[in-house]
Amino acid sequence: MRNATFFAAPRETLNDPFEGRFDRGALDGQLSAFKQLISSHELANSAALDAFSKAVNEVLSFVDKSGVFSLSYNPLNELIWAHYGGSHRGFCVGYDLQKLAEFEPNLHYCIDVQYNDAAPVLRSEQLIGAVTPVVILQQILGVKSTPWHYEEEVRLVTSPPGLHEHDFRAVKIVYFGLRCPESTRLAVMETLAGRSVLYEQIESPVDSYALRSNPIPDVCASEFKYKQNLAPISESAINPDFLRPELKQYQDYLYKAAEIVRREPYCKEIKLVDFSHSKSTLEQPVIFVQCLRAPNKWKNHYFTLPQIDSQYEKL
Repeated sequence: MRNATFFAAPRETLNDPFEGRFDRGALDGQLSAFKQLISSHELANSAALDAFSKAVNEVLSFVDKSGVFSLSYNPLNELIWAHYGGSHRGFCVGYDLQKLAEFEPNLHYCIDVQYNDAAPVLRSEQLIGAVTPVVILQQILGVKSTPWHYEEEVRLVTSPPGLHEHDFRAVKIVYFGLRCPESTRLAVMETLAGRSVLYEQIESPVDSYALRSNPIPDVCASEFKYKQNLAPISESAINPDFLRPELKQYQDYLYKAAEIVRREPYCKEIKLVDFSHSKSTLEQPVIFVQCLRAPNKWKNHYFTLPQIDSQYEKL
């Protein structure tokens, strides 16, 4: 948590030995049938089949090279706390899934786990129609046997596995277990100071087995803000002289939008500020701000004029 990272484990290290199990009998049968239809002199068709077989193996290899970060939708699950929460001596971190995944949108895929008594069957048409990796990941890494349904699991699948950085603002709330010591609570709050994280204490009424949570104060709350930033604005980022005449009246919003984004914690430099050609209309102009987040990594932010007014007032 301190460094805003999470670990996505390779599937062979997960505690369920059936992780990633699927039935590829139908797929292999289809490939075998295709081969029988192609005679040895039909070189073009044979090459096409070889290319398809190679593509299938590459997709399956992609899954083997992926990592899994497992989460639950339910922070009040009694068994989850017993199995993964140090018998209630630990704590539960609540994430904003969208913010967690969008930090590396080309590497992270969010999938809901489905539960079934049979392993998923993989067919060639699923691979052919898979326009994004998440389709195959859902089939192979997004299905577990029925007894696991109590976990209500959602997964962030990454490529490659291992340690990944995330936006620190993805951590929204921390729940402390029934037996969590005061020293642990204090250490967590000190670690996450300045990040606007909420805290709740798990409790259980004496007349039931149910769990509930109640808000508790952040003893490390202060005016300090984690990762305060004021990134530079490139000299060529804003060019009001090249605006269309009907947009000239809004040119001040370009500078306001830049001021908003340069304060983003992960912004290294504002590179371009302009009106979006694809999202703008004359009735509702939209401004985009492109910033450098890391070497060769860019982030585009889009704002309507009312959004700029609202956020600029809070600076």
